[in-house]
Amino acid sequence: MNKKTLIASSLLSVFAYSAINPTVANAQDGNNICVWNAMNTYNSGGGAEDLERAIKCADEAAVHEVTAPKAKTWFYRGQLYSLIFMDKALKAKYATSGLEAVKAFKKLNEINDPKFKDWEDVAKYMLPLSNATFNEGVDKFQAKDYANAYQYFYAIKDINAVLEARGKKSGIDLAIALKNAAISAENAGNNEASVSIYKDWIAVKPEAIAYRSYAQALTKAGKKEEALKVIDEALLKFPKDPNILVDKINVFLNDAKYTEALTYINNLLDVEPNNDGALFIKGLAYEKIGNEDSVVYYYTRSAEVNPKSVKPYNNLGALYVNKANALVEQMNKLGSSKADTEKYDVLAKQRKELYKKAKPYLTKAKELDPEDASIARALKQVELYTAE
Repeated sequence: MNKKTLIASSLLSVFAYSAINPTVANAQDGNNICVWNAMNTYNSGGGAEDLERAIKCADEAAVHEVTAPKAKTWFYRGQLYSLIFMDKALKAKYATSGLEAVKAFKKLNEINDPKFKDWEDVAKYMLPLSNATFNEGVDKFQAKDYANAYQYFYAIKDINAVLEARGKKSGIDLAIALKNAAISAENAGNNEASVSIYKDWIAVKPEAIAYRSYAQALTKAGKKEEALKVIDEALLKFPKDPNILVDKINVFLNDAKYTEALTYINNLLDVEPNNDGALFIKGLAYEKIGNEDSVVYYYTRSAEVNPKSVKPYNNLGALYVNKANALVEQMNKLGSSKADTEKYDVLAKQRKELYKKAKPYLTKAKELDPEDASIARALKQVELYTAE
């Protein structure tokens, strides 16, 4: 993934802070007044040090029993950390400032104080914060800092929830943010988080790729039964999606249930009749079941559709080599009697005919993949026993 595959999102400039005169407060409100004064000074031409001196006040206000339940505590805290996040020098120093801002505004929304009327000002901070948070996720992902990329992408869920609760709309597509968050968590090795986020993605936008990603994440997390249920649910919604059909086919192939797999292979070929991979897998299924005519037909069809694929040629050659090798085992068990000698000669002729059938397929396979040692050995064996 790179920045081009992620949603393009421009960073909006931070609006000028609107002064809000604090009401007369008791002593416990001193920390909130400290934060407000610092931000007012900063937005009036002050420096980064003004915001830094407010951090201690904001942190104390967030845990004090008197100020922690107050809406303005979290309003001020959200603004403060937004300003820090938008300040290039401070952002580098306070790496989690953006996430702290999101948490503060989320808490403000949860408190839901009916007396709090400044939601327009909240939106003025949160809209640029939304863009900046997403872009930070992009930057972290490109730097391969997947653990933090996941945190920033996932924070969009909380941002959007707050804005939508107040009749506003973020410019960031939540489904894309969740997809990026899940991929980041997966890359960070956090399977538990990726499973949870893929589930969120489906809830927001139940598209085929979301189900597939969710099922794959469940499988990685060792939750095979849940993954199978998700694949079945996806098939009910998207019965003709080729990729979901492939996932279902693989479930049966992994369990060596080739007859069951054929139903879904046929469904896939109904959607994509010239899918060389599906034709090859159908040949493989018939090989396991024991229907040689169908094996040859579907391997041949696969090769016709994709003549550059080595697999059907290799498998066709191996089909006849394996049959010939089975005859060799019988030949090795024979004695030296006249009857055994005669039987040996019959089996030797049959072996030669099988090797002759294998030869053109293995020759083509070696032509396509000259570096494959197993193909080279098989062809050498065939050439040895078919030499006149």
